[in-house]
Amino acid sequence: MVELWKERLYAFIVDFLIVTAIMYILTVAVYPAVLLLNLFSIYSYWLPLLALITLIYFSYLEYHGGTPGKRMQGLMVVSAEGDLQPWQVILRNLSKVLWLPLAVDLLVGYPLGHLRILDAIARTRVIRTRKVDDGGER
Repeated sequence: MVELWKERLYAFIVDFLIVTAIMYILTVAVYPAVLLLNLFSIYSYWLPLLALITLIYFSYLEYHGGTPGKRMQGLMVVSAEGDLQPWQVILRNLSKVLWLPLAVDLLVGYPLGHLRILDAIARTRVIRTRKVDDGGER
């Protein structure tokens, strides 16, 4: 389980960097119009926009096979009930929109035998899609 935890952490870091890049590009693209039209108040919507982009990014890509970070690590989200449903990926990703809910999700889930409590509630789990090399000689 420790190895899967590390792989999930690496995948999350890659995906976090991608979401950060999306927000940076959006900020740079909008800034000239903000400056020209004196619409600095638009930045008060940046945190809700970040939450929406984060939720859409993780939910859409996990529903369609995995985020780039998960694919790089050979991981995939599956449902305990068969086919993965849209509500499951949305529910399991709700805690990723802010750091405090994510920390609570991890702190409550881990002692109960799950990495995240929302995985248990959504009846999903993250599995390896490729065999992990144990580093042994052949």
